[in-house]
Amino acid sequence: MFIRSISKIDDVKMEYSVQMTLREQWRDERMQFDDQNGQVRYLTLTDPDKIWKPDLFFSNEKEGHFHNIIMPNVLLRIYPNGDVLYSIR
Repeated sequence: MFIRSISKIDDVKMEYSVQMTLREQWRDERMQFDDQNGQVRYLTLTDPDKIWKPDLFFSNEKEGHFHNIIMPNVLLRIYPNGDVLYSIR
């Protein structure tokens, strides 16, 4: 987790806003592929909804939003051994 900013700190309501980038990494052996003798370092997917992702939640979260401009701000890489790197802002 990379904290980009903390703002709107309210001592009375005990609330604040945080902008962050969250990275998750896991291994899904179903995603393994042939790296063509080292020619392919990783695959980049453009639609993260096409693969399984672990559930993640913040238990004390009051409200959450994803940072979308023109396209969702997501990075998804799959490595030959099945490692998956998922990054979202």
